[in-house]
Amino acid sequence: MTVVDHERVHDLLARHGLTPASDIGLDMARKLAREAGVWTVVLGDYQEIGDSLHLTARVYDVATGTREDVAEVSAPASDDPRPEFDRLALRLLDISGAPGETWTDLASVTTPSIEAYRSYLSGLERLTRWELAAAQRNFERAVQVDTTFGLAYYKLALTRGWLVGTADSTGQVAIDRAVLYSQQLPAHDRAVIAAYRFFVLGQNTASRNIYQQLLAKNPRDADAWYGLGDAWFHDEKPRLETRFTESLRAFRRTLALAPDYALAYEHVQAMLNMASGPGTPVLLVGPDSFAPAVGADSGTRAAALTRARLAGLESARAWSTAQPGTGRAHLAMVDAFLANQQYPDALAEVARFRSADPTNPEMPFLQARVRFASGEGPRAAAELKSALATITPGDFAGAEDAPTLMTDVLAGANIFAYYGDLSSAARVVELVDEIRTDVLPASMPQSMKGGDWNRMMLSGLYGSVTVPEATLLRLWDAAAEEARSVPADRRKDALHSGQGAALGLLVGPAGNPRPAEEYVAISGEDPPPEVAAIMALMKGDTVAARAALATPDSAREMYPGWLPVYAQAQFQLGDYAGTVKTLQRFEPEYFNTRGFDSRWASIGRMRLLRAAAYEKLGRQAEAAEQYQLVLDQWKSADPALEKFVQAAAAGLARVQGRG
Repeated sequence: MTVVDHERVHDLLARHGLTPASDIGLDMARKLAREAGVWTVVLGDYQEIGDSLHLTARVYDVATGTREDVAEVSAPASDDPRPEFDRLALRLLDISGAPGETWTDLASVTTPSIEAYRSYLSGLERLTRWELAAAQRNFERAVQVDTTFGLAYYKLALTRGWLVGTADSTGQVAIDRAVLYSQQLPAHDRAVIAAYRFFVLGQNTASRNIYQQLLAKNPRDADAWYGLGDAWFHDEKPRLETRFTESLRAFRRTLALAPDYALAYEHVQAMLNMASGPGTPVLLVGPDSFAPAVGADSGTRAAALTRARLAGLESARAWSTAQPGTGRAHLAMVDAFLANQQYPDALAEVARFRSADPTNPEMPFLQARVRFASGEGPRAAAELKSALATITPGDFAGAEDAPTLMTDVLAGANIFAYYGDLSSAARVVELVDEIRTDVLPASMPQSMKGGDWNRMMLSGLYGSVTVPEATLLRLWDAAAEEARSVPADRRKDALHSGQGAALGLLVGPAGNPRPAEEYVAISGEDPPPEVAAIMALMKGDTVAARAALATPDSAREMYPGWLPVYAQAQFQLGDYAGTVKTLQRFEPEYFNTRGFDSRWASIGRMRLLRAAAYEKLGRQAEAAEQYQLVLDQWKSADPALEKFVQAAAAGLARVQGRG
């Protein structure tokens, strides 16, 4: 017998604008049952008469609407009515003919505390609506009241995994306690908890094995399909196209069974968004199949991009329809519209989102991202700068999905960095730093924890434009001083926080090799090939520089932020055609628009470098185009970038015969 659980019922109600407290008639109940794929529905009511509680459950056939039976129980009223509902459930089991020998009362498999149970139910509702921070508080309250509440520990671990990642110590403790206190739970719940613990430990094959065993018993188990997809999605051992194919298929099965499963939608959107970008490493070659992008011809690639973009839009629309009150679903719609270059629709979605939550401080950043993508960059920068003047870290208190929020706010730095407004870009970074440390510290993902985060972000920003020298030196010297003073296991993180500044000083106008040399000395590691080439060129050793550039380095494909250094070394060696080839995909359409991507800061310098390479190759028209792009992009840039602007103006004059 298949029973629709509490979470699924909540999703079905929410889809129709109903709550558990709503009056539901037979017609609506039958409609909900049909959507859930079941053929029997139970409608009930309760009455408090004096000091007694009377419960009635009426059993209906979904197809005909015929009442088939009635079950009733009465008992003295109490603070905890669950025993009476248990008795009613036994009557229903008896009516259905299902075996009742293995029945266990609700309090035994959850918690004897009605307060803890109510907190747990509230947490489930919040989790379903993607209100992660509120869900966490509810589950924490549940395990505070009852420290042996296994299911609440499991849901707490799941919620923390979404908020901050599986490396989180709070989530790891929670799943360990869920296992410890799971012995009284039904076999299915014990298996799900065990599978998730394997997942948290990174043992994805073992996790998948458990989910597959559950699905062999019940192919309609939406939670097991979700867990299977999750274990594929996060397993870094198989090839990416294999992971994504298996994951997408599992999540699609999840959503076919439970169309309101928000966690599944989030994964599906992540895969389709990746496959929608021109630089995607995987192609959506069928409704639920991915293939490597390497080696694909232009026709196959174009068809796959279109397929992924349309699929992303369809999936996002299904999510926002199923959960119209879930903010993350609206954000998915915005991303899908942007991928399909439907900019008016994206702005309209932002407006709908804003009307539903007019005080949300995230909205100016989201709107600016849409305007920037649509070609209204100057307007986006001006509006965001105006909003930034009044936004404070405290405005973000109580945010439900801190990682998504931080990603969207940080995207504002890309806009300012592109136009050379370094002070405003740095202000965005400082704002996020204050939010993560002072306002939402408990909700930060592992990647945003630690005292080095702010320095790392600013190092990436200023290092990408390679100026101002004083700022870069300050950032690097602070990182080096910390690296020398901390234990060895923390040294790498401290050095990494100043890496961008060291590179900026090496390849920028300062031409200062000291920070890069100190980085190598403190870390004990060889420099990357492109850095070694630049350092060799500073010593006049072109042979060593050419040998360094010839060294195979797969990291360059994985981390395209290194391409500017490689291209600069090529240019200095006189390989102008190689410079142009290296930079052919260093264009805005390949950059990330969510979160901070330092390439938005370095694109101006790379256009200048590309222009110089074209000029050396005698391709004057292409050189002029790149020089003009620099002038347009940085016409209102900070004074620190003036030397680059002057170089672009002089280059444009030369290639146009005016210099």
